Amino acid sequence: MKKFVCMALMALATTGVAAKGSNKAKSDTLRLTTTPQMHCAGCENKIKENIRFVKGVKKIETSVPQQTVTIVYDSRKATMADFTAAFSKIGYEIKPKGGCCCR
Repeated sequence: MKKFVCMALMALATTGVAAKGSNKAKSDTLRLTTTPQMHCAGCENKIKENIRFVKGVKKIETSVPQQTVTIVYDSRKATMADFTAAFSKIGYEIKPKGGCCCR
């Protein structure tokens, strides 16, 4: 009887671990450039403080010298249209920079 109970508990534990792995969020990365261009830390902060509210955003990096905004996000929660709208609200237009593959 003890062996049966132990085997059942191990089976349940294994099933729980497998289920957790399948629920991981899918992360995508957008690499964008803005119009108008960013000129200072104030521009970077404006973008970071507003775009972080788009659902699914995990990380935002900006670079004035390279004129890039890099966003890591959950593609199940946000789309390119969501980011376009969010940037538009703060006065920017966006477009992919380099070889970005936006969904």
